[in-house]
Amino acid sequence: MSYELAARMPPEGERLETKVNAVLLGALVVAWGATHLHQPAAALGPSDLGRGHLAELEDRVATDPADASAARDLADAYLSMRQPALAVSVLGAAAPEVREDPAVLHRLAKAYEETGRMDDAHATAELALARCGRALGTAGASSVTPIPRDACSERTYAALDMHARALGHMARWGVTDVQHDARARSAYTLAVRSARIVSASAE
Repeated sequence: MSYELAARMPPEGERLETKVNAVLLGALVVAWGATHLHQPAAALGPSDLGRGHLAELEDRVATDPADASAARDLADAYLSMRQPALAVSVLGAAAPEVREDPAVLHRLAKAYEETGRMDDAHATAELALARCGRALGTAGASSVTPIPRDACSERTYAALDMHARALGHMARWGVTDVQHDARARSAYTLAVRSARIVSASAE
């Protein structure tokens, strides 16, 4: 930019030029970070989710072990951090009435799945399905299964059924690493296909 042009530039133009330079600098910083920082997502810790938020969830669960919503939220936080063992720990220590909640059991099944405990994952998913079926009053629901406090929708029942089917395949096939074993994807594909066939036959 020439000296004469700079001298004639109004204050608004100077402010605009400053903003443009700031944006360009920010873009350069982001580009540098993308090429030089290679921390894997699995290494994310509590600070990445917000220490305050995680601590608040942990306090809620510790203060009220019967709060199913808090247990679900904390388990979700641990699963998003790829810390399934922590999710297993917190849900395993929850009050018995919390573990009757199909949504809580679903998260526990997911945590077992992520740790490679497929037999436990499958059994827990089947229990979640049974509890949801009891809440809905499905034809095959066992009268021995306690009715959960929280409602369970038909949509949730379908999702639980699909998850239980996929885990059943993986347990039979000996899958222990859902992240790297191609059979895990095949198990979910088969579960979705089975769910579609059942749905079509019911129409």
